[in-house]
Amino acid sequence: MPFGVVQDMPAVSEREYRQVEKHLGPDRPPGLLAHVAGPSEEGWRIINIWVDEAAFRRFQSERLVRAAGLAAQEDGFDPAKAATFRSVSVDGAEMPF
Repeated sequence: MPFGVVQDMPAVSEREYRQVEKHLGPDRPPGLLAHVAGPSEEGWRIINIWVDEAAFRRFQSERLVRAAGLAAQEDGFDPAKAATFRSVSVDGAEMPF
């Protein structure tokens, strides 16, 4: 069943988002159906739709944690801001997959 993740990261800028993205690499993670990211009123918002929760959890443990750690070593990246997000997981039988 499709699995959605919304991350709202207060005070995170596009520059900080790109620092993490750069360390994720250019290849699309297995199981990622859609990725949308952009500025919000509070900072930065990311919306991802995965084939299932297991695909997201694999990506999170195998790539995202490492990428955020590498970005945290760069000048101008504040990992405390990126670590502060509300996560809302949505599964939806109404999604046309």
